[in-house]
Amino acid sequence: MANIIADHGHNVTLFCPHHIVHDTTGLIKNKNIKVIDYYPDHYDEVVKTEAETFPMLWDDPLANHPILQAFMFPKMISTAIEKTATQLFRDQKILDKLKDMKFDVVLAETFELTGVYLAYFLELPCIPIMPAVRLMNTKDVFGQPSLLGYVQQYGSKMAPEAGFFDRLNDVFRNFLANTIVDSTSQYQNDVFEKAVGHSLPNWKDLVKESPIYIANSNPYLDFAVPTTATIVQVGGITMDLKKLKRPSPLPDDYEKILRERESTVLISFGSVIRSFQMPENFKEGIIKMFNSLPEVTFIWKYEKDDVEFRTRLPKNVHLKKWIPQPSLLADERVKVFVTHGGLGSTTEVAYSGKPALMVPIFADQPHNADMLARHGGAISYDKFELEDGEKLTKAVRELVYNEK
Repeated sequence: MANIIADHGHNVTLFCPHHIVHDTTGLIKNKNIKVIDYYPDHYDEVVKTEAETFPMLWDDPLANHPILQAFMFPKMISTAIEKTATQLFRDQKILDKLKDMKFDVVLAETFELTGVYLAYFLELPCIPIMPAVRLMNTKDVFGQPSLLGYVQQYGSKMAPEAGFFDRLNDVFRNFLANTIVDSTSQYQNDVFEKAVGHSLPNWKDLVKESPIYIANSNPYLDFAVPTTATIVQVGGITMDLKKLKRPSPLPDDYEKILRERESTVLISFGSVIRSFQMPENFKEGIIKMFNSLPEVTFIWKYEKDDVEFRTRLPKNVHLKKWIPQPSLLADERVKVFVTHGGLGSTTEVAYSGKPALMVPIFADQPHNADMLARHGGAISYDKFELEDGEKLTKAVRELVYNEK
């Protein structure tokens, strides 16, 4: 968004508090954007710490229990910001420096609330942004009507197939989703109050002062939901349509792989959940699928060099630590994308028109998978059925060979 705003002639400053290690290489494309990096005193410790992943979300019965998630996630998600935010809000020197720069407005996301409260301390108006399709409880902030009956929850069907227990599950999981958001926000609010030594306004009171709320949703892809004019949907705004038609050339080793067979399938579960940390029974199901489709080449984003694991794979499988995802999705030789359904990948799939097997792991991913599947270009597949090699093979074969 910084690039887009700067491209339209505005002066943009990107303020980056480094709660975790951020690799912004190649992200800032407009040379007029000023970047202010804020490194906390414990940054050396952050650098030495391996990037946080959540392998328990694959299949741990406690981490995947919807009620326990409501209690576990707020602290698990918010702990990462605690030290940096505390130092930032006590650092009068940087606060004064930012005040002296005379900004007109702050754009800040509302899942991690440091930016919202930074705007409050700088006495600046704040335009809130949600990096996901929606924040479940925006009805409390901008008067959006309840989404019950419009958006299915994990494990439910949509009308006309939905029955009583689907509706009951929707109510149950909608309540828990709101609880997670409220608890996560309250945890951060408590951290910020402790940092400054006095009470602060509730985040909802700060956010609702904005005339608009920017959501990373696309009304053509999303479920048809009741909304208000305050909620501005900008999903896909960062997609470069010209680059989609003329992607960057693939490296030679990928060109060689794509020439091996008529059909290629790309597999990636993102960067937060790692393939190499996948439960063994899930891997076995995927390997069975590989063996059942010898006429198809598979490129699997697998983040670890594992010689022993490679010996278990058939010759039609290539493991890669890094993949040029946009270029691969734009290539006609790649027939299917197996993805976790993160919003970035979901948007790329939608704009590229690539058939997808979406295997959501957590958070907004089940919603993204259902959202895309309802259009007919994707299949939403339960992660716990990855161990069923026959069912997985059937789903992938359907996507590869069904021209519809």
